[in-house]
Amino acid sequence: MIETPIINTPDNYNNSPDINRKWYQKKWGLVIIAFIIIIVLLAVLLLISAKNFLKTSASENGLIIDKNIAANLFIQTPQRQMAEKLNRPYLGQTDAKLVIVEFSDFQCPVCQAEFPIIREVVAKYQNQILYIYRQYPIINEKSVIVSQASLCAHEQGKFWAMHDRLFLSPSGEYSIEDLKNIAKQAGLKLEQFNNCLSTEKYKNMVLEDTQDGFTLGAKGTPTFFINGNKLSGLISKASWENLLDQLLKY
Repeated sequence: MIETPIINTPDNYNNSPDINRKWYQKKWGLVIIAFIIIIVLLAVLLLISAKNFLKTSASENGLIIDKNIAANLFIQTPQRQMAEKLNRPYLGQTDAKLVIVEFSDFQCPVCQAEFPIIREVVAKYQNQILYIYRQYPIINEKSVIVSQASLCAHEQGKFWAMHDRLFLSPSGEYSIEDLKNIAKQAGLKLEQFNNCLSTEKYKNMVLEDTQDGFTLGAKGTPTFFINGNKLSGLISKASWENLLDQLLKY
């Protein structure tokens, strides 16, 4: 008796033994491929989570500086010379070995959040550090006028009074009248302030600050430079204290 051979036509191929198929065409091969894809996706998700955890931990636990990095912080560099200009508003000791320069915009929401933190930190360490405030008006067209207003206040020795009021009552729509009212609250001589603002007396200084910040690599506000080394964004009080306590030991 002669048996009729079974021919794998398109109609009966799926019902025939899969012995002639490649491994990735077989059911067990497809299961392996699906398993590998799931493992890879899980690994990627875990890696992303780990990075976020490290960022959060660094923010919560403070910045860690090793001895070699700390030693380099006390070397005079061109970056430091560009950042640390003493004819700008400052607090602390002009002969301090640790200098913090902030490039900021009075209308920046992150700067507004950082304002009470950095003021408290500077007050605590004012006998050991120098803190310099520089203008980086990048939020909108009003920012340049507000920056000039703060320097007109500086001319009368009232920068910090003006500075604090601008941050405590932020506005995206500062008018000249708004700035005059704030100047009055800060105790400025209004005729002198009005003349300073109307003549744009400190426009070039604001432009110089902006150019210096850009050259130094400030991509946004606030951007800090600690002895010429950049530190950006919102920094907690605990992180500041941890960092300064470490650096002041050297």
